Amino acid sequence: MLQCCTDGNEKTPVDYVNMYIGTISPKTHGLTPGVKLPGGAMRLFPTFTPGVKDQYLADKIIGFPMSFGSLMINTGNVKTGILENASKFDHDLETATPYYYQALLEDPDINAEYTITTHTVLFRFTLPKDTTSNLLLNMAGNAVVEIKNNTTIEGASTLSNGAKYYFCAELSSPFTSCGTWQNDTVNPNSRLQKGEKLGLYVDYPTSGSEKLEIKVGVSPTSIDEARSYIANEIGSLTFEQVKQKAKDLWNKELSLIKVEGGTEKQRTIFYSTLYMTRIGMGNVWDTYRCAYPLQTIIKPEENMQAIRWFIDRYEKTGWLPSSGAMIGHHSTAVIVDSYMKGMRDFDVEKAYEGMKKNAMEATMIPWKDEGYITELEQCYFDKGFYPALPVREDAKVANPDEWRKNLIPIIKAEMPYQISWVTHVSVKEWVKEVNPWHRRQSVSVTLEHCYDDWCLAQLAKALGKEADYQLFMKRAHNYQNVYNPAIGFMAPKSADGNWIEPFDPKLSGGFAGEEYFAEANSWIYTWHVQHDVQGLINLMGGREKFITKLNALFVEWYLMDKPAFIGQFPDMTGLIGQYCQGNEPSFHIPYLYNYAGQQWMTASRVRKIMDLWYDSTPFGYCGDDDGGAMSGWYVFSSMGFYPQCPGQPIYDIGSPIFEKSTIDVGGGKTFVVEAKEVSAQNKYIQSAMLNGTPLNKPWFTHADIIKGGRLVLQMGPRPNKNWGSAPDAAAPSMSAPQ
Repeated sequence: MLQCCTDGNEKTPVDYVNMYIGTISPKTHGLTPGVKLPGGAMRLFPTFTPGVKDQYLADKIIGFPMSFGSLMINTGNVKTGILENASKFDHDLETATPYYYQALLEDPDINAEYTITTHTVLFRFTLPKDTTSNLLLNMAGNAVVEIKNNTTIEGASTLSNGAKYYFCAELSSPFTSCGTWQNDTVNPNSRLQKGEKLGLYVDYPTSGSEKLEIKVGVSPTSIDEARSYIANEIGSLTFEQVKQKAKDLWNKELSLIKVEGGTEKQRTIFYSTLYMTRIGMGNVWDTYRCAYPLQTIIKPEENMQAIRWFIDRYEKTGWLPSSGAMIGHHSTAVIVDSYMKGMRDFDVEKAYEGMKKNAMEATMIPWKDEGYITELEQCYFDKGFYPALPVREDAKVANPDEWRKNLIPIIKAEMPYQISWVTHVSVKEWVKEVNPWHRRQSVSVTLEHCYDDWCLAQLAKALGKEADYQLFMKRAHNYQNVYNPAIGFMAPKSADGNWIEPFDPKLSGGFAGEEYFAEANSWIYTWHVQHDVQGLINLMGGREKFITKLNALFVEWYLMDKPAFIGQFPDMTGLIGQYCQGNEPSFHIPYLYNYAGQQWMTASRVRKIMDLWYDSTPFGYCGDDDGGAMSGWYVFSSMGFYPQCPGQPIYDIGSPIFEKSTIDVGGGKTFVVEAKEVSAQNKYIQSAMLNGTPLNKPWFTHADIIKGGRLVLQMGPRPNKNWGSAPDAAAPSMSAPQ
């Protein structure tokens, strides 16, 4: 795969972006990159060999998909099947960048290129000589398509989800013949087709090598608007001019953070991950952790746009968007984090109304985005925890220690690569709304929602809603109700308040742990108290015991072969002991050492994670990016700080890998992190200065960033165990030390 560089081989930020990082995944499928402008509506990347989930391993391109359908080009007799028109390609004869894509379609010997604007795509195909090339458009959904004249095609598609897209395509050269098809029946000379499973073709016979350009505008509103996008965004610009304009926009976007030093590989990973955070965030389940917080620094206006969309969604549907395909009402975290950082260009009272309704009336059931409360939520409201299914009488054991001792033989006797027996300790689910595959995830639901409650309490206090503040602060302590001091882990309870037994913090919960946890186990979720780390330290018996257990997390083994463990917990990838960088609920854990007086251990852990689990190859991610979340973690951590608890405008200091990171915070101001003498060995902070004043605590505020300034870290090969270690140096928590 080729990447474009400026003249003289001097790289700009966009030249560092490797579009294929993470496209081979340890999980079900790799990442999907996209050619897209920052903030643009149009995103396009080829569709590859069907069934090949790791995109870099695909050997064929089957089309160039747009929202209304897919464009492809071939030679010879017209073929209507998508697979019939697929072409082999080679990554060595391909160029993939955020603003431009090129590949040689080997079977028809056609060089395919495209670049992009906000609402349009500009294709360029180099046609082979002495043959006829067919431009084919396969429409999606229920569609209408019409060839208006020999250089213009228009139409629309209504997809299965109800979304409708209109398009206009303008061809640089008139075709010689055309037709449509439906259900594989070809209609030569036809210029109009309506219905489903349809498409059209136009033919271009060539005697010499010729170039064909196609301008495509797409609109959710009308064909006229799609046509206007072509006129306004491309107009008379040449292909190279559109391409350069797109490149310039990406360089401007990626230059919001400029890094100096580090290795070529580290700079490639940095700008590739920064790019991934800028092409569109997914649901708020994971992006609230670090992707949205990154946006509060470099693109605060886009956070405001997102929040205004949340509010619009609430006004239209009655609910703020939650996590949909996961758990929690984390739009609350996004809104409160922005508000606490001074971003308030939205209807705060309406947002609060929606957040409170979600907190008081919305279901907490995993994988249900909307709906009202059941007995499960009522248990959370009344008793302070989300209930697990009780244990069947025939699954109970008199001696849990004996059960744990016999755990390994049970596993080996039943099934070596997936643990199915654990789920059978529970009675049959009776709450009909619960998804039978994803189950209750009772401990994780308690922990995620009590964090959301804490976030909402902060806004209630800021708005002078004292009664609400007291209510949600009480609920913010609910994590204490699922901490079992007898075993030192978060654990499930049935609605009667009894602990579930048998229970093993490593293996219980069945497939993906989802009887009790969200895609993880108690070794991960025991640390999920972002808003009250000091409270968790208190529960564990103080700093020393907290550190002992935190250290154990990174070395605790599996009780079985790794494939067997991954068979039960397929989302727990990127493992270091039980810590899993491949799943976002782990992200804040390495930074928890800061709260117990051992910042140097945060530095050590964060560096190891960056070195082990991020790469500049297609294997570069150890799990799903989840809308830019995993990318955001690297962007923050490589600069040397991280938002451990969104909703609190504070950043915990880790260990930077660059000599200098310069963040454009707007208004002509910058925030600079300078790491003196930093290297692979020099990862430990010896001392720190913030704006010329000694800094002896391992955190700073969002205000420190936004007003502009300079954080200077003196790095060294051995830890200075005194720096940031004082009991009063830790960032604020909900609880006070005991």
